[in-house]
Amino acid sequence: MDLNAQRERLADFVDRWGTVELFSTGSQLINFSGVLYNVDGSSNDPEINGENWKGLLIANGINSNCYVTNETPAGNSHPKFSVGGHMTTNEDGQVEFGSDSYLMPLCSWHNHKSRDGVAFEHTKTLMLKLSGFMQGEIAATFIARLPSERRYAIVYSGGDEPKCANLSEPEAEAAKRGHFPDDVLSCHPRDFILFERVERDEQSKYVVMSSSLSD
Repeated sequence: MDLNAQRERLADFVDRWGTVELFSTGSQLINFSGVLYNVDGSSNDPEINGENWKGLLIANGINSNCYVTNETPAGNSHPKFSVGGHMTTNEDGQVEFGSDSYLMPLCSWHNHKSRDGVAFEHTKTLMLKLSGFMQGEIAATFIARLPSERRYAIVYSGGDEPKCANLSEPEAEAAKRGHFPDDVLSCHPRDFILFERVERDEQSKYVVMSSSLSD
């Protein structure tokens, strides 16, 4: 994904969610054997190849071929583990704001939008249950809202895909002024979103405290 495409993904996130309080996120290893459906709007995941949904599965010990055991015609990408596929128990593929969804290995063929609404069966049951996921968001903005000792996080463009890092308060204040900690970030951001964790009614929420998006 080039820098312009990364900027578009970050700008889309700010347009959709920049003025609301966002749920903190979580990922939990579970065993689930029921039928699952593709989440509507998640088929762009293959464009993110680094700090991505597939990487989140692998980091949690899930590195298997595509889980789907039905609807498997020959001559396509199946059974390759191409992406971390977002799944729901809802046939229409919709996930309500802040609701739970599931993440499991999929091939590109099963992750395609043309398979939306198809009931996927699977014999492998170990997967991630995601809390706080918002339809269509990239992995970096989800990971930025995972539990951390640090109150601030940055999602920024650079390399092949958007990246994220947790920041201290002085680092976050410096980033707002365009001064970035070289020992924390892997490159100098062209575009970025800064998140701050806030406590509301004994719940952790996140707000966009600042963003900078190039023209």
